[in-house]
Amino acid sequence: MAIPAPSRRNATVKGRVHKTKLIPFLGRRTPIILQDVNGPCPLIAICNALLLRNILKLDPSTAEVSQDELVRLVTQQLLDSNSNIKNKDAAYVKNQQQNIVDAIDRLPYLKTGIDVNIKFSSIKSFEFTRECAIFDLLDISLYHGWIVDPQDRNTSVAIGSKSYNVLMSELVARGPLTPQQRKVQEFLNSSATQLTNYGLSCLQRGLKERELCVFFRNNHFSTMFKYEGQLYLLASDEVFLNEPDYAWEKFNKVNGDTMYVSGDFK
Repeated sequence: MAIPAPSRRNATVKGRVHKTKLIPFLGRRTPIILQDVNGPCPLIAICNALLLRNILKLDPSTAEVSQDELVRLVTQQLLDSNSNIKNKDAAYVKNQQQNIVDAIDRLPYLKTGIDVNIKFSSIKSFEFTRECAIFDLLDISLYHGWIVDPQDRNTSVAIGSKSYNVLMSELVARGPLTPQQRKVQEFLNSSATQLTNYGLSCLQRGLKERELCVFFRNNHFSTMFKYEGQLYLLASDEVFLNEPDYAWEKFNKVNGDTMYVSGDFK
């Protein structure tokens, strides 16, 4: 059954703005941020995870919110969530304070997207960057599903612990491909959607029940949630603004038809 949203006033904002949508979620109604065609998906995915956790607060009557306001809210959350360091030693405090400064410095980059360099051994394997540190400081797990099945031993050995960028550099180097490089190229070609069946099964096993996180695939960041053993991706595209029954996309296939469910997962 469609749940009518209450009437909401337009927010007066400066600069680029994003529409919001109210959805039911675990017994309450919460706004989520919607993304247009060229939206800053890392920032939106982070904000939606925090909104669904009821950590970030937006007035339900707010129909639009600016990027600058989203950055301000995330900055404040970074400071608030890392303020309790009284019982830590001086070295830890100094390091953590520097991490927070670096993270706040990189937050504006989330408006336009960030580079993420995947490693293929686990759902949490990424090359460390200051942008990725933002997720850690906000206690939001960043996952992907582009994982090599260890039973495919030849491919697993050929890739090892190398990142995507390293593999691509080796593949475009001059000279004929070695047998190992051909195995790498075959794997990258066969999993061009940046998801494997093994990776999907790792995600299904690896996430905790009711875990809210961010999922990376095809250079896009989505808010992901595990509910009653099933994985769901938040339907945050602006096209769903006036579609109350389209709140989550069921995520149980590498390729195939997509099933959408409402905010109460029906």
